[in-house]
Amino acid sequence: MKKHIKRFLPILIVVVIISTILRFAAPSVFFGYIYPFSRIKGNVSVSFDGKKVAISDCEITCTHQSKAEKVHVIGSKIRTRAGEYGRYNFIIEYNGTEIPFCFYQSNSWNCEDFDLSFSVDTANHTVSCTGWTRGLEENGLKEDKIDIDQTFNFDDISSEGISISHV
Repeated sequence: MKKHIKRFLPILIVVVIISTILRFAAPSVFFGYIYPFSRIKGNVSVSFDGKKVAISDCEITCTHQSKAEKVHVIGSKIRTRAGEYGRYNFIIEYNGTEIPFCFYQSNSWNCEDFDLSFSVDTANHTVSCTGWTRGLEENGLKEDKIDIDQTFNFDDISSEGISISHV
């Protein structure tokens, strides 16, 4: 057993060092080929007419190129793998009201991290989205964070939903 540990430990250390170097020196390589986790993930809070609603009380769906994607919900966090190029459309539905929003994966290495708050005013038929999103710039060399503060009339939201991606 000790013989295997002595062989395995140096290899593990080298892999960890190389992965760490790639994470900061070449993030597009790290996130495109090594990163095994969800590429779209973050916190979401929702309120309807001033009343906070737990995300677990909402139905959340995600589609990519008309194919359903699995969405993991833990507390106020949502995440999906999103390992392919293209638009990922999310819908948060509560009591018949839908909040559509989307992220656009411009390349295989992009990872979107976000903190969003949606506030629905059913009387005025509007939804406000505030918060931030962070992802890699188009060239994949550094992370870029943008703030979001948008209000839409439900009739003015495009068929894809509110665009959240920084690209």
